[in-house]
Amino acid sequence: MIPRPVRDPPSLLRLAVAGTGAMARYHLVRFGSIAGVRPVSCYDRSGGRSRALAEEFSLRPCDDIHALLEPGEIDAVSVAVADSQHHEIAAAAIEKGIPVFLEKPFTENIRQAEHLVELQARYGVPVMVNFSKINYPAIRGLMVAAGAGGLGRIREMELRYQQRWLGSTVWGEWWTNPRWLWRISSSHGGGGALRDLGSHLLFLALRLGGAPAGVTVESSIRGDRSTAAGSGYSCDMNDTFSMEITFAGGAVARLQGSYVDPRWTNRVYACVTGTEGSAEVSAEREKDVLFLRRGKGGRPLRFAKVYSTYDAFVEGLRSGLPWEDFQPSAGEGLAVQKLLEGALS
Repeated sequence: MIPRPVRDPPSLLRLAVAGTGAMARYHLVRFGSIAGVRPVSCYDRSGGRSRALAEEFSLRPCDDIHALLEPGEIDAVSVAVADSQHHEIAAAAIEKGIPVFLEKPFTENIRQAEHLVELQARYGVPVMVNFSKINYPAIRGLMVAAGAGGLGRIREMELRYQQRWLGSTVWGEWWTNPRWLWRISSSHGGGGALRDLGSHLLFLALRLGGAPAGVTVESSIRGDRSTAAGSGYSCDMNDTFSMEITFAGGAVARLQGSYVDPRWTNRVYACVTGTEGSAEVSAEREKDVLFLRRGKGGRPLRFAKVYSTYDAFVEGLRSGLPWEDFQPSAGEGLAVQKLLEGALS
């Protein structure tokens, strides 16, 4: 690891945001609402987009990533660009010693993910990957209960992430909106439902199941994309997937995700069964209720919101947390990336 000078945590955390889309705006709002955090700059390869966002949020605009990543000007960077740009921006930040908050999925491929993990170990820089569904109180409660042995030995997991925007106008005319078009377009760095929705489910499966022993992956295109003809987006990526993972400890996880499920607008579902009981979360409108079953009885549990990846990143920097302890970690991002590509090596 390359030695870095020891510095006291800043009293004011100056944050740069890479990206100008909906997720970048969300990062600006979430981080900007934390006391002592000040977003100071933004980046987009398009100078026009970076200037427009900078004017809206009173930021310094950048269309060159190295201009954004000035160690004397910022204390951390939040990366909320298309998947295809994750590696370039995160690698440049790590090499400059700048902590990184990175949207999922970690990278486009295993090679890029391994490189970021290697860079982090070399430079000793904090990196957190935003598998944000663990911010749901019920999902957090499920992870705590299962991790503490409350369900006994985990045997089965049913994990689903179901949306319907591609087959409806529930979130507007998707075929006219880059926010949705890029997700199904390899031409613009999208990875389809598998990389977008699947990364959340895989992170949860790995946290609960431990070391994977086998994986099968299937993905397909089911939704009609004809309305997007002439949009300039390739619209060629999957909108539906299924996976099955076996774990060294004996558990089996079955994962499903879709952009074209007519039953749900935006639902995360998890049912985890162990030798001592089971727990179920169906999070669409209510994200705080977990139904716990033990023996012959069962009861709903309502959890308070006590955890946020955004707060955890800021508090980790302020407290001087060792880079190895930032979670969700770069190593977990790599593990998810391997399963997204059906690999275990």
